Amino acid sequence: MSRPPCIGIPFKKSPETDWVRPLRQYIARALQEDPDAYNSDCQVLQRMRQDMRGAKADETGRDIIYRYYSHLEALERRIRVGEHGVKMVFQWTDAFTDESIQQHSLAFEKANVIFNLAVSFAMQGAGLITDASSDMDLESIRSAFECFRVAADRFHFISKNFMHPPSMDLQLETVNALDSIMLAQAQECALIRAQLEKKKDVTVSKLAQQAALMYSGVFDGVKPIAESHHLPRGWVLLIETKLRYYQAMAQYHEARAENSKGHYGIAIARFSLAEQHAREATKLVGQFTETFFSTTNLTEDLYPENVQGLQDLVTALVANVNEELSRANRDNDIIYNDPVPNISTLPALEAAIVAYHFDIGDFYASDERTNVVGGELFTRLIPMAIHEGSSIYSEEKAKIIRAEEDKVNLADGELQDALSFMKMPESLRRFEHHQRAGPDSIASEFGELSRAVCDAAREVQSAERASSLTDMRASVEAQRVRTTEELNHMKRILDEEQRTSESALSEYASEPLFASYQPSSRAASFYREQVAENQKKLEDAAGLDNSILSDYQSVVAPWLPALHSGPEGVISVLLEHLRDVDIGDGPGSQAMDAENLVDIGQDQPVGLAGQVQIIREIYEQLLDLKSVRRSTLSELKAFARDDDISNTLVKASDAKGLQALFDRELHKYDNHIQRLQAAASRQDMLVKRISDEFRRLLELPQARSINKRWEAAEGKKAALESQVLEAVQVYHHVRDGLDKANRFYGMMLESLGPFRRQVNEFAESRASLREQLVKQSAHESASRNQAMLQERLSQYSASSHPHQPPSAQEHQQTYQPQAAQASYPPQQQYQPIQSPTARATDPYDMGHLATQAAHLSLNSPSGEPAPPPQQMQQQGYSYGGPQVPQYQPSAPPPM
Repeated sequence: MSRPPCIGIPFKKSPETDWVRPLRQYIARALQEDPDAYNSDCQVLQRMRQDMRGAKADETGRDIIYRYYSHLEALERRIRVGEHGVKMVFQWTDAFTDESIQQHSLAFEKANVIFNLAVSFAMQGAGLITDASSDMDLESIRSAFECFRVAADRFHFISKNFMHPPSMDLQLETVNALDSIMLAQAQECALIRAQLEKKKDVTVSKLAQQAALMYSGVFDGVKPIAESHHLPRGWVLLIETKLRYYQAMAQYHEARAENSKGHYGIAIARFSLAEQHAREATKLVGQFTETFFSTTNLTEDLYPENVQGLQDLVTALVANVNEELSRANRDNDIIYNDPVPNISTLPALEAAIVAYHFDIGDFYASDERTNVVGGELFTRLIPMAIHEGSSIYSEEKAKIIRAEEDKVNLADGELQDALSFMKMPESLRRFEHHQRAGPDSIASEFGELSRAVCDAAREVQSAERASSLTDMRASVEAQRVRTTEELNHMKRILDEEQRTSESALSEYASEPLFASYQPSSRAASFYREQVAENQKKLEDAAGLDNSILSDYQSVVAPWLPALHSGPEGVISVLLEHLRDVDIGDGPGSQAMDAENLVDIGQDQPVGLAGQVQIIREIYEQLLDLKSVRRSTLSELKAFARDDDISNTLVKASDAKGLQALFDRELHKYDNHIQRLQAAASRQDMLVKRISDEFRRLLELPQARSINKRWEAAEGKKAALESQVLEAVQVYHHVRDGLDKANRFYGMMLESLGPFRRQVNEFAESRASLREQLVKQSAHESASRNQAMLQERLSQYSASSHPHQPPSAQEHQQTYQPQAAQASYPPQQQYQPIQSPTARATDPYDMGHLATQAAHLSLNSPSGEPAPPPQQMQQQGYSYGGPQVPQYQPSAPPPM
């Protein structure tokens, strides 16, 4: 069998680097230890790197590279390498451009070492396929298959763990392309092995189709970056040639399979499609062969015999396809006459992928890895990772505890949901009650109120003992009536004052003194506004009182007698409502039991009682299982709390070894975990069983009857408790409203006391002033009449004693009755003006009234004193002693 060529990848190169001196300096400076104690370890590490630089593409070479990489992994956890640690200078060349790059980072060193490790595996696999000096047996194919997969895994590891690489060959596009190439060549190995084992055409077709798909992906990934990433030019042509070759192979073997099934038309179409792909492969392999022999260094590690082998494979496939196609056409034309479908209508071929990443940790078995890697270096250095190992292990324990606790909580929740769905254990109690029903059955089952209802009833009972709603309502009503009477009384006083004032003003409208007397509508406006405002408040409060009373009558009043007695009173009402619901044995119960015996058969529980007993036992088992699960979780927590592996952590050598140690130590918890898992599994079984038994119970006619009556009783109880809670809520609302009303009316009555006194004082002051004005007006009227009489008498006297008429100057003088005038006898002299002494004792003295009025607030609603008499006189008010009119003597009577 001809051997197909494989893509080979060149090694990266690195010059010598000294590990010894930087390590010794770091140990002495940073770790404060004797560097001579670690000199041998430094030398060993230096030799490992030297060996790695000269490693070849064989088993020994890959082991040398892997050994050095493993010690770099271990060293990284003990010693810091980089700018702030062991300052090494790592220099590597690009695998495809030979460009030299250097860095101090240990990650850069590890990435390049991993790249060479992948190259070593890849070249070893390629050698097993393309080496013409050895036979191509199944073992070689298997080894090449594993090598390509490990190489792909290492390239994949670089792409996932090393970001921002400095060289082109380590960039993401490059390593992803190399990863795809390795997986495609691994799939190719699986296809070759199937051909060697002479597998069926269907199997070979699926493997070839997957190889074609993988090479198609490789072609799409490599072609765009071949020039920019300096990949060998022959790769693209070789990949495209293999793509067409395996497409032709897949169609060829699928056509053979269809032909064997009797699908001759489909087989011819597949052969035709295979012939097209083979023709393209022939063209590409010709170009590849001509280019290879005319250009040096076209591809790495490709020899003339490999190129010739690819050409032979394509030529052989073309010959086979043409032969099969001719035979199929001839047979179909002569014998079968099966219609040949259009190639474009053929369904896509199925593919079978077998090439996956193969972790290098799985490639090297535990013992083999120990032999390859050897003992760890620098074991006497205590790394920080080991100091932190205890906390890491504690976190691992905590993860187990949290996970198991979550599972326990989930199991408890599922159990609770299942029992709640079946209303356990309440639903069991109703059927168990059926067996012990008696005269007091309702009281025993439904005679207990919920805690909320009991507390609410006690609250009402306590509140009623302190002060009942009836007393509060009576108090509110009494205070509202008193307030109304007070306001009405003040309104009557003001109305009476207005009526009297208007009557006086009407009677004495012509009197000058009453010109300054204000109408009651203006003087009492302040008091009337206050009365009206308080009446409006009283009306609003009465509306609120009626609203509260309506709530009381509709919701609270029906339940208040029962609530007076607390929970016992409510229970009495509840039992009264439940008397018409019979949940015990009724007539026909025995007949139902007998009917059940017929229905369930001999292998089932006897009657309702037996079924209930089965469910009760399963329910008890579930409760016990829940308790065991909780106790097991508590034991697990206590065991984790006492678990300390600080001494064991020191023996861990690297990250994987530390994780393996954790895994081994955490196996100690397997016993508790398994017990919890067993409990969860048993719970699932019991829940299913109790669900089935409960469903079977509910199907019994007697159970349905009991359910119906029980639910009726529960519904009545729930409705009654809801009404009680609503009544208590409204009760508190009514009580709060009555309390506020009491305070409101009390404050209103308290504020109306001083206001009532002001109204009384206002009415009394107005009455007193009005009386004084009436008296003063009468007095002034009498004085005017007397003066007029005196004047007439004087006129009569002058007419009986003629005299010279007065001069014009005398005629203009005001008449002053004085005792010295000769024309009047002394006994006839008139003295209209009283002396100051006499005026002081006069009860109608208006000056005295004005002084009193100045201290009143009759015309000042704000309560300020009235203006003094002088100011009032200036404003046109006439207060003071009797005003005698000025007398002007008239002309003498006509002659």
